[in-house]
Amino acid sequence: MARRGRWRTKRTVYEETSRRMLRDALFLLRHRRWHSAVYLAGYTVECRLKAAVCQFLNQKTLPSEFQTHNLWALIVGAGLEQNMESDPQIGTYFDYIESLWDVEIRYAGKTYGRNEAEKFLDAVGRFVRWLNTIFSQRM
Repeated sequence: MARRGRWRTKRTVYEETSRRMLRDALFLLRHRRWHSAVYLAGYTVECRLKAAVCQFLNQKTLPSEFQTHNLWALIVGAGLEQNMESDPQIGTYFDYIESLWDVEIRYAGKTYGRNEAEKFLDAVGRFVRWLNTIFSQRM
């Protein structure tokens, strides 16, 4: 049952959480915890996109319709479709991220190895830097 006055996360919290999760994912990668690094790095993208949605909509907190793990829905909510189309390399990184990451991978029988984790974190780092550039230009 939903509570009235439900607490909602602020944009700045998503931004800081994204930075922290990326640092933690890199730590896990260095310590050979490949699968956990991929899992956490995926949340890096999700949190940064949620902050982008808030910024694009000029909202301090994330609107309830964007409280999702669907990365493409967050791309749309942040008004990034045209930016993605104009930069095919970023689209490639995003497609790779979306092909490997889902919140359910924490239960997956298949775990990711070193090569997949390194490639995934590289894609995440490049995608997040691109997002940061886009949103610093929009300010």
